[in-house]
Amino acid sequence: MAIPKVAIACQGGGSHAAFAAGVLQRLFSAECFNRFELVGLSGTSGGAMCSAIAWAGLLLDGPADAVERLAGFWRDLEARAAPDIVANALGVWVTRLPVSAEVSPYLYPPIAEDRLRELLSKHLPFNALPTDSARRAKPTLLIGATDVRTGDRLIFPGEHLNQDQLVASAAVPPIYRAVEASGHLCWDGLFSSNPPVREFTDFDLAHRPDEIWVVQINPQRRHELPESSNEIIDRRNELSGNLALGQELYFTTRINALIEQDESLKARYKPIKIRVVQMHLEARDYPGPLDYASKLDRNPALIHALLRKGRERAEWFFDARSDWPRDGTAPHRSVYATKPTVMSGAA
Repeated sequence: MAIPKVAIACQGGGSHAAFAAGVLQRLFSAECFNRFELVGLSGTSGGAMCSAIAWAGLLLDGPADAVERLAGFWRDLEARAAPDIVANALGVWVTRLPVSAEVSPYLYPPIAEDRLRELLSKHLPFNALPTDSARRAKPTLLIGATDVRTGDRLIFPGEHLNQDQLVASAAVPPIYRAVEASGHLCWDGLFSSNPPVREFTDFDLAHRPDEIWVVQINPQRRHELPESSNEIIDRRNELSGNLALGQELYFTTRINALIEQDESLKARYKPIKIRVVQMHLEARDYPGPLDYASKLDRNPALIHALLRKGRERAEWFFDARSDWPRDGTAPHRSVYATKPTVMSGAA
């Protein structure tokens, strides 16, 4: 039985992207890497860091190097030194205050950006990567960002990727200033492509994926109505991050439906199976809340829990547990509300 050609897309979500790193670590392990043919990687924000670091490891020394580089990046990101522990705890506490005030990132030094660049210089040495664009396209890497001024959806391909472009993908305001990359002033890609998916349908037929595996970080559903300001901000952030993902996946399934209706399209396209694995932590995994503030939290306990759960959930990509669409993941269609519904708690 032929192994499937696969493209892996990693959604962003700050510290929560450690879950995506765990997924990639397991998929690139000796036990799993021969079970599929990797033809593409994509990512946005924290997912871009994971995808790009794994891609660099593959180019430099193979899947084992990719696993080690992911481990090293997240290990160095953790708050471990006493001053860093205090600063991290204070930052998370302030973010969880019932009243928040956003401050322009242009009023203080770009500390977060400088720290990210330092980590990337250590774990993704661009000057050590192959200069031949053909080699850098195996596998293809796609990084998503947003042009602040035009609103354009930007895709930075791995063939010409540099550190500015990668940092631009994670420049979420107001933590980051806009980052200049390739003539664009950029914010985080979550506003336009979180993560890039539909470009995989444009691969030449010989390398086009049979399946696209999506690592979804933001929860699609919440059972409780957000009422506090922090809960509202948290849910608003989740919905914004998932909006682009839903549109990306719909584009792919729309092509699948058109192929079924018109056989002639098979000369240019082929059906692509979508699989989605969503981040999930239970109370026993990590006792703290997985709110917006936790996306800024570099507590080693949180990052370790997310890495571990990602490694566990990666196995879902090989069976029906990752089938999409399914409840709790990005929707595949609009819901037409034509009938009155009795809300929970209504008289």
